[in-house]
Amino acid sequence: MADARVMRAFLVLLLTTLTKAELTQLVIGEEIIVSFDGHEIFHHTPENPVITFGVGTANYTEDHGMFDVQEDIVAVVPIDRLVRASNRTGSVRITLGSTVDPEVEIRLTADWYVFGYIGMFNNLMTHSPYNRMWLRLSADADEKVFGGGEQFTYFNLRGHHFPIWTSEQGVGRDAGIIANITDIEGDAGGEYYTTYWPEPSFVSSKHYSLVFDDYNYMVMNFSAPNYHEFYIHDNSFMLRMYFNETMMNLIPKRSNYLTPLPDWIITGAILSLQRGTQEVLDYYELAKGAGVNVSALWIQDWSGTTETIFGHRVYWNWQWNETYYPGLDEVITGLAQEGVGVMAYINPYLIEGSTLYEEADALGFLMADAQGESYKQDFGGFLAGTVDLVNSEARDWYSNKIVENMINLGLRGWMADFGEYTRTDMFTRGYTTETPAQIHNHFPSLWASCNSYALNIAGKHGEVVPFMRSGGRGSNRDTYLAWAGDQNVDWSLADGVASTIVAALNLGLSGMCVTHFDIGGYTTQPPVLQRSKELFLRSAEYAVFTPVMRTHEGNKPKANHQFYSDEDTLQQFARLTQMHARLAPYTRAVVDACFDAGTPAQAPMFLYFEEDPGSWDIQYQYMFGPDLIVAPIIHKGEESQTVYIPGGEDSWQHLWEGVIVSGPGEVEVSVPLGYPAVFYRQGSAWAPLFQEIARDFGAGFVPRA
Repeated sequence: MADARVMRAFLVLLLTTLTKAELTQLVIGEEIIVSFDGHEIFHHTPENPVITFGVGTANYTEDHGMFDVQEDIVAVVPIDRLVRASNRTGSVRITLGSTVDPEVEIRLTADWYVFGYIGMFNNLMTHSPYNRMWLRLSADADEKVFGGGEQFTYFNLRGHHFPIWTSEQGVGRDAGIIANITDIEGDAGGEYYTTYWPEPSFVSSKHYSLVFDDYNYMVMNFSAPNYHEFYIHDNSFMLRMYFNETMMNLIPKRSNYLTPLPDWIITGAILSLQRGTQEVLDYYELAKGAGVNVSALWIQDWSGTTETIFGHRVYWNWQWNETYYPGLDEVITGLAQEGVGVMAYINPYLIEGSTLYEEADALGFLMADAQGESYKQDFGGFLAGTVDLVNSEARDWYSNKIVENMINLGLRGWMADFGEYTRTDMFTRGYTTETPAQIHNHFPSLWASCNSYALNIAGKHGEVVPFMRSGGRGSNRDTYLAWAGDQNVDWSLADGVASTIVAALNLGLSGMCVTHFDIGGYTTQPPVLQRSKELFLRSAEYAVFTPVMRTHEGNKPKANHQFYSDEDTLQQFARLTQMHARLAPYTRAVVDACFDAGTPAQAPMFLYFEEDPGSWDIQYQYMFGPDLIVAPIIHKGEESQTVYIPGGEDSWQHLWEGVIVSGPGEVEVSVPLGYPAVFYRQGSAWAPLFQEIARDFGAGFVPRA
């Protein structure tokens, strides 16, 4: 038998199609190496098996959207015995067993598809009790890994593990003072890996990308030098691996191409205003009078309000509250004549006792508890039910409510918030083969499709824009625009303005190529967390060079500096919105490339300069399209900024001072407030526009002495 296996070492499986690349299987004794075009996919030995099975249970404890996942692993069984290996054109077939459990056998399959990827999966050949597995794929010690969805702390994921489980991101998200305080007050501190939008995918510097095709709880562990390990709550897996010579072509593409973002949302600023019709109009007139270029007013409390310990909260009954917002329909019509839209707010939950809650409850359209009653969940000061988006009838009902109550009112878009809170003791009343844990990870993409379907019903794709916080596998098919969630109103790297840069880069490499953030952050806890004037304006100047510029007052508006807090802030903010509007033709081209080809609007440096080694380790600056390098200020009190200039044939010109530099290397530039560190590519077709912006908005630039 051993001799036969050695002989198979010389019968290297060949494969391939259009690229003439080769999928090979090498068997030497009990050792198996599977490679594609010279890239080692996995290296199985009895001591280091490609698959290990286990038996375990998990307890998912939820507290206001944060989950504590506790594991109890009672058995670990390596699948370490080679039974047989075979091949045919286009495929590798390997049957494996276990020396610990002789009864179990699996078949591991790898196929090359003409669509340009390798599909790999396993099948159980025998009955077994196993419900956990560890999959190990080959890695290089110097390999870099990116993506994993919206990861906020680390851009290169190597050296860390990342659970694929959607949740609140947490307040603080590290072991610092803020995280410790919020943990004490309610287990809300978060970790470096907690995120609204985890993706079971990544992109490797070895020029491949990998995508898992399910919604299981998973931990992607990139800590080992010679392998990546994937711990999965199942006894089977299915993945796709894409290979390409350029990193740009490895980004997961949308399955469905949505109509690109409309012009109105990428020109001026979206202003967060609330507390009734008159106050909204008063602040709008103030902004307009100061020259703020306004694209829309975002009114999150259009359905009414409730006060909780966390602050001013929206009343979760998604109908126009005519008492709180008298004449809103007329306001929407009037503002539309000025070219200004009105946006609102919705989430997939309905507050107990509201009109929509009672209707959904009577129809059986809310997620249920074990007794079949509508599940009422604590959202911090009130109880609410979750619309059963797994149930197609409930999903259609909710999409139609969005049309009736929001689109028909004339709203131009809305924040489609939440989606992360589905507990494992909640059950659908529709048909599904998914477990409650799988439903939890699937729910954000169902929420995205619910919003997209509403646009389909109304025929408003390309006009009305929902923007979403939560996501996961498949969400990008139905998501026009993402936003980075609830950052602290501070300068912390883990949970402040800096984390939105990392989030945009990782999310872009995960297939969601257009995103934005709350200018100045959201989470406010006075006196520890309060937004300063400097933070607001530094965030605003950074937002100029992103697709969408939107403010948020925060959960405790009176504690935060706002665009209307003083005349100087208002004037500076007006200038920045005008700059954003002037940049709109270039932004249009950047956004179109996102929707047409999946190119991230905010892209890591290496995506355009992968031949430059220094471009791979840049975490806090980005390319805004192919012709702008942007390095936002992420620390308080900065007077200068160090910018990495990539190597290559191009020279780069500082937008404000006009100095021309070439890379690779770093350059230090002055950054007075309102003049972020931006360089444009000399020779760009857009150079006249950039020069126009420098001329018309750069008069106040004064370099450091």
